[in-house]
Amino acid sequence: MTHAPDLHGRIEQIFLTKLNVEIPSPDTDIIDKGILDSLKFVDLLLHLEHEFGRKISLDNLEIDNFRSVRKIAEFLARSNDGPES
Repeated sequence: MTHAPDLHGRIEQIFLTKLNVEIPSPDTDIIDKGILDSLKFVDLLLHLEHEFGRKISLDNLEIDNFRSVRKIAEFLARSNDGPES
């Protein structure tokens, strides 16, 4: 399994290179700060699926899992332990 700092770095790179957004810290609430709007959220999901080779089911989406880089990393780590979607 990938370690959290590795996941954080990969997720931050997606924000920086694909979404053109710099995240101040892994704990920044990117929804409350207005960094992640609905269009960027959909774009983020596509890039996460591509980067991590996982299908993110819309049935399992909970917005709280995407509030920060840390939360996204935790979500990906948990989903990596389960069966392929």
